[in-house]
Amino acid sequence: MSNSPTLDSPPALHLVWNLIRGGTEGQCARVALQLPRQRVATFRREGYFLDAVEAHCGSVYPFEIQSIKSPRTLWLVWQLARFVRRERLAGIHAWDADAAVFGRIAARWAGVPLITSRRDLGEIYAPWKRRLMDQADRRAKAVVVNAEAIRAQCLARGLSADRVINIPNVLDVDEFDRQAASSFAALSGDHRWVVVVARLDPEKDHKMVLRIAARLKDSHPELRFALAGDGIERDRLEQYAVDTGVADRVRFLGDISAVPACLRRCSVGLLTPSANEGLSNTILEYMAARLPVVATDCGGNRELVREGKTGYIVPVGDDEAAAQQVARLLDDPKQAAVLGQAGRDLIEARHRPETVVAEFAALYRRVFTTSS
Repeated sequence: MSNSPTLDSPPALHLVWNLIRGGTEGQCARVALQLPRQRVATFRREGYFLDAVEAHCGSVYPFEIQSIKSPRTLWLVWQLARFVRRERLAGIHAWDADAAVFGRIAARWAGVPLITSRRDLGEIYAPWKRRLMDQADRRAKAVVVNAEAIRAQCLARGLSADRVINIPNVLDVDEFDRQAASSFAALSGDHRWVVVVARLDPEKDHKMVLRIAARLKDSHPELRFALAGDGIERDRLEQYAVDTGVADRVRFLGDISAVPACLRRCSVGLLTPSANEGLSNTILEYMAARLPVVATDCGGNRELVREGKTGYIVPVGDDEAAAQQVARLLDDPKQAAVLGQAGRDLIEARHRPETVVAEFAALYRRVFTTSS
């Protein structure tokens, strides 16, 4: 999508951990890529979007903080503030937790407005980091959330309703469809696949996925589970798959960039977080691929998975209920296709770049142009 007058916005700095494809980092990159005169700073100069961002936004500023306790940290924050002033940027958008902690100081020293983002429930952060994030939110002119569940949490913490802005995640379905047309040999064969795209971290509760696989092993012998993602739980999960007797039914794919092509080979999208979830990029991609979804009732999942319309919501940790709903979709492919198409329609209506990025552009014009 090319820039248009409706997507014009003041020059701003986008501060984020890195530029990987998924999560908050990918959302930051997608917004910056659609707006003119934006600059990007990252804690780690890496990721799927790095080359594209540098081609469009200029060199990514290396904000390479190693530790909050390092004597060098305040000097790096000061240098970032100098960069903002030198480039005549109108404000800073801190996209993630670490960005909020340090972006608050940089914005103050640079004399520019700050926007923070809350894109999850913050349940996995240490208490000291949550306190610093709260301070950043109170200093910010606006706090962007991507789910009503997070907005409600912000209001409960005392932030005023006019400063908490709900802007959903963006998904470019045209780009998604082009990538989905590629082959994905890792899931070749005659099996039916349930896919889980998520970091292998504790709060994603992949053990629940493996228990679901065990429950469906006898009734659906053709079924296999594809786990796309990597993380600190991988070794434990591989052992748990052995312990539950489903090692031959589960394929650990690791980190993959060809997610759309992977999803095209699958029948059901499954996501089972137990905590911290915001508005899930994974569920958006399931829906873009026309997959019906089974997800736990965590964070913003219910806002996307509309019961009986785009999929089914089950209680956190309830592998029996989840297995029943997965089986229901597998056994009724016509209904599964109806739910999958409804999910795709929702993406088309609410999450296209031209819709979502226009909301960010309007916010930046309001905050970064009118603030002193």
